[in-house]
Order: sequence, then C-alpha cells, then structure tokens
Amino acid sequence: MRTLIFFVLALLLPTPASAATPDDVLQLSSGPSRIYIETLPDRQDLNFELFLRNKGAAPLSLRRLQVSVRDSAGRLLERRLLDGNGVRPSIHTLPARDVPAGGTLTMFNPFPSFGRELQIGSLQFDMTLSGDAKDAPEIVRSIEVKPVARQGLTALVLPVRGRMINYDGHDALAHHRRFDYSFAPLAQMGFKSNFMRYGYDFVPVDEDGEMAHGDLSRNENYVGFGAPVRATGDGVIVAMENGQPDNRNFDQSKIPQDPMVLFGNHAVIDHGNGEFSVYGHLKQGSVQVKAGDRVRRGQTIAAIGASGSAFFPHLHYQLQDGPTLVAEGLPSYFDEFRVLRGASAQRLQRATVDTGQIVESIR
Repeated sequence: MRTLIFFVLALLLPTPASAATPDDVLQLSSGPSRIYIETLPDRQDLNFELFLRNKGAAPLSLRRLQVSVRDSAGRLLERRLLDGNGVRPSIHTLPARDVPAGGTLTMFNPFPSFGRELQIGSLQFDMTLSGDAKDAPEIVRSIEVKPVARQGLTALVLPVRGRMINYDGHDALAHHRRFDYSFAPLAQMGFKSNFMRYGYDFVPVDEDGEMAHGDLSRNENYVGFGAPVRATGDGVIVAMENGQPDNRNFDQSKIPQDPMVLFGNHAVIDHGNGEFSVYGHLKQGSVQVKAGDRVRRGQTIAAIGASGSAFFPHLHYQLQDGPTLVAEGLPSYFDEFRVLRGASAQRLQRATVDTGQIVESIR
C-alpha cells in the first residue's frame, strides 16, 4: 500500500517549471515579418532567416532539413533536402548547425533560389534535430513561410550612369544579405533588422571591366572616384551628411547613437510611398542637396567617394521601408539598362542587378 501511495503521489507531483518537455524544447520562427519574392530574369530569390530557439538544458544539432514548395492552393511544386547521407553530406553545407542550450541559431534561408516558372505560395521547412548522446531522442519540428511577390512602387533608374559592376549585391553569398542582426555585438549596438538586405555596391569600371589602376590605396586611381551619383526616383531628401573624409574609415563607437556613420557621407530620399533610397560612401563635399529638397529622377545629387565603412571608392545603394537604419530592406527594380556580356548585351526593363554583373544605363 505504501508503495502504491508513493507511486500515485509521484504521478500527481507537478513537473518542475525549468524542465522543458520535448514538445516545447525547440521553437521555430522566421524573419522579417514580411518575406518577399524577388524576381530576377532567370530565377526567383527568397531572402529571409529562420530562427531556432533551444529552451532545453542540452545543446541540439540539426540533422535533416527539408523544404516543400507549394502553390497558393497547397499543391506540391517541388521538394529539396539537406541531410547526413553520403561521404560529404549536404547538411554540412550549413556552416552552423548547433543550437546551444538556452540559445538561438540564426539560419539564412538555405534554399534561396527557385525557377521563375514556379508559382510559389508557401514554403514548409521540416527539421530534425537531436542531442549528441547516442540515445538522444529526435525532435522534429516544422514551420511554414508564406512569401509575397513585390515589384516595387517607385520607377527607378540606376544611380550611376555609364559602365559599372555590381561588386557585391544581395545574393546568398553577399555580405549585405548575410548581415546577422541577432549576432550579439550587432544586437548590442541596437540593430534589429537587415536594412541592407537588398543592397548593392556599384563600382564604375573601364572597357576591360577594371575598377582601378596602379596603387589601390589611392582613391584617385579608381575609375569611379568622383563619378556623379543621381536620384534613382522622384522624392524628397530627408537626411544627408557631407563632411566626412574619404579615408575608408569611421568611428564604430558612434553606431549606437547614429548607425548612419557606417555610410559616411550619405543621402536619403523619401519617395512618398513607403520606399526610401539610401546612398552611402559619398565623396566629401560632393552632396548637392539638403533635407527638404525635392529631387527628380536622374538628377545629380552627389559623387562617389570612399567615406565611412568603404574598403575602396564605390556607391552603396539600397531601397528600404524607412528613413533610418531601423528599417528593413526592399527589393528594387531599375528601368532602361543593359547587362554587358563581352561583345553582347541584354536590354532589361524593370529588373534587378545581380552580383558580378556589369551594367550600363540606357537613360
């Protein structure tokens, strides 16, 4: 009888609040709150993050990840997989797969591109994780993401005339796309979003595609140093800075108070429809506009420099949903330009520019 009483009492005792059950040990979420489908001439890109939060007391490792692509009616279009199969498993292409106890793993979408023919309605991610112990149970979780297509509201032209290369854009390997705002040092500076999610680094080049000649430490040896920068679309200037030297440097300690120091000399245009153009690394003394000025598409507003966090003279350009860096990036599509491929050229209208492409504005 005493044994039975103890057994019944044990069943009735509450589970300690600190012990996470298998059902709630892992939480999945995605970001940003609105996920866009960016349309390129040859594919569709989806630029977002997945967050895996481990509420348990032991670390977990991602063993398998599958995505199921469905249309708006829920019909399966395509399925892709990363797992531990093979000599060098595909799951190892993810540089970070471990979720620390009580911590969070940020994962850039590992399936960033799909064919243009797919009418994407949703993506379902199915994940399998487990601990390191041989008898550790598997935890299987799923999350659904519903992206939306966005073509943009502002009629844009390229911000620089003439031949230039998109040195680093926002594809899966680009540093703009890989700005991890959950990384502790960045979070401590106050970053809560990826304002440069759809950013570009435009660099003018000569006919051979060269950005510079001679000593690369000298700004004047770059083809584009001092080249005119123009308004991509109509709007009103809401912020600008003109006094920073072109010394490829900035004071990192000022970021919490003024994140725009990253861009050195800069200008921000409010297009009046929830879209804002940001221009960074402008040449000292070249900014021709001030806050409150109305500008027209194609109007010269500044020149390419090397101020702020620039490694070399170039123009950083991005479209975003707010006037400051407490904003999220937006896809941008430009009118009337050519992609140059040796002796041939492809004329594009209302298109984005991919990393590595050499382009030239028609107007």
